[in-house]
Amino acid sequence: MRSLGKYTKYVVYLAVLLLGMLLGYLFFGESKSDKTSNIVEHLDQVSYTCSMHPSVISSKKGTCPICGMDLVEMSEDYISDSDNRFEMSERAVALANVQTSIIGLDSKNGQISLSGEITSNDKTNATQTTLFDGRLDKLEVNYIGEYVRKGQVIGTIYSPDLYLAQDKLLTSASYKDTHEKLYAAARNTLGLWKLTDEQIDELLKTGKPIKNFPLIADVSGTVVEILASEGNYFKQGDPLFKVSKLSTVWGVFQAYENQMPLLKIGQEIEISSEAFKGETIVAKVSFIEPILDRGRRVVSVRADISNKEGKWRPGMFLEGKVNVDSNDEELLMVPKSAVLWTGERSVVYKKISAIKPVFELLRVQLGEVVGDSYIVLDGLKAGDEIVTNGAFVIDAAAQLQGKNSMMYSNVEDTTNKDVHSNHLVKLSKQQNDKLEDALKLYFKLKDELINSNKEKSIELALELKEALNVADEEAVDDVLDAHLKSVNASLTVIANQKSLEKIRLEFKKLSKDFIFISSQITGFESPIYIQHCPMADGNTGADWLSLEKAIKNPYFGDKMLTCGSVVKVVK
Repeated sequence: MRSLGKYTKYVVYLAVLLLGMLLGYLFFGESKSDKTSNIVEHLDQVSYTCSMHPSVISSKKGTCPICGMDLVEMSEDYISDSDNRFEMSERAVALANVQTSIIGLDSKNGQISLSGEITSNDKTNATQTTLFDGRLDKLEVNYIGEYVRKGQVIGTIYSPDLYLAQDKLLTSASYKDTHEKLYAAARNTLGLWKLTDEQIDELLKTGKPIKNFPLIADVSGTVVEILASEGNYFKQGDPLFKVSKLSTVWGVFQAYENQMPLLKIGQEIEISSEAFKGETIVAKVSFIEPILDRGRRVVSVRADISNKEGKWRPGMFLEGKVNVDSNDEELLMVPKSAVLWTGERSVVYKKISAIKPVFELLRVQLGEVVGDSYIVLDGLKAGDEIVTNGAFVIDAAAQLQGKNSMMYSNVEDTTNKDVHSNHLVKLSKQQNDKLEDALKLYFKLKDELINSNKEKSIELALELKEALNVADEEAVDDVLDAHLKSVNASLTVIANQKSLEKIRLEFKKLSKDFIFISSQITGFESPIYIQHCPMADGNTGADWLSLEKAIKNPYFGDKMLTCGSVVKVVK
């Protein structure tokens, strides 16, 4: 029995060995195949991350130090497909609570939110002026908000001219019976300075000219601005203070360029203020400014507000909501929750597979806010399925894989691209030559901005403006004509600027148009490089054209001469 037990041990060893060989054959029998090579490579590259906090990466399994969730295998859950696309596993999608929605056309039903403030009603504003030259000895109006009534004494003024006019009247009064016309002329002179008959009679009664003459208010209202100070000399007609009748005030709101089509005179606007929480009033849009502020890209929208109780005070901040309803025009709408913003750029994630969770990064051009959605101007179409919840998680996962994301992307920027980028214009030889000459002047203008030469830049802007008259006797393509008008507007701004910084800001708009124009010119003698500086225009970025591949930045000059990179070669 002891001898049998001894051999039993060897039998067990042999059985284990045979079992190991069998398993080795089953798992590694195809060790030379691509399949096994991929498995080994996969096992060597395994990393783990948190579905809710993709910035957490570990080489071992465990839990997330932030939220405590189990880490998932990156190589299994995040499968790269292309620069702008990647696939997530069903498990990762579920853990991240990713939700998608199919977008479609909708009418312009909703609300536009506007910010503004209370201002005085210019129609009821008035200015108190001096009626004659003199030194302001006393001003009784001392603070903003004081109410002034017409006929009220508002101060005293010393006027040599008025003193002489009074003396002349007293002198002519002594012989008024023999020189009646001289007397009448002297009295009328004081009347022209708005002295009342009572004041003139009092002067004749006392026989003494008044040195410090009382100022009488000829306007009524609440003082909104004081322009004068005691001891200073003023000429006839100089303003002393401004008043306004605050029984009605204006609510002045700022509307962005892309909100303008939805606003009309007569629309009701619901107005509220932090000063009166829970209270709202309804007024009507009475005026929409016809000129756009080129710097801020806004227009003023005005509503008249009744203020008989005096509760609405100039300078008070307001919020206005305008209901928009235009059933005759349908627009593509996208929920706010779907949009990721970085500077001027807006992106969404689109689900591109019906059976797999494969997502693609898209940049979109958005219009105004309507309710809880944006109007989509470019980048999406009706029927697209986009991520409406969990977009940040998906974006973070893309960053982990080194793919395009909202912070880094080579995907075409539909926010900044020209909507006519694929449009080809059929140019005559004359038009082509003139556009080519204009492009050469653009390059000269760019070089002067590199040199920070403001005067020469303005001179070249005027020269370029003249050179761009390409129409002559030939018709110009509508798209090209739109760009040429935009160029003309930019050159007008540049030619009238006194600030080099503002010229450079307008050069950004000019360059966008010339990027399109350069794409239409045929037979240009050398390649044209589109270059980009991410720090221009307050870190929002700007493009320009150059004949050189080397970077020379027109937006900063020698301060940051080499900031930028080549993003495209036109031809």
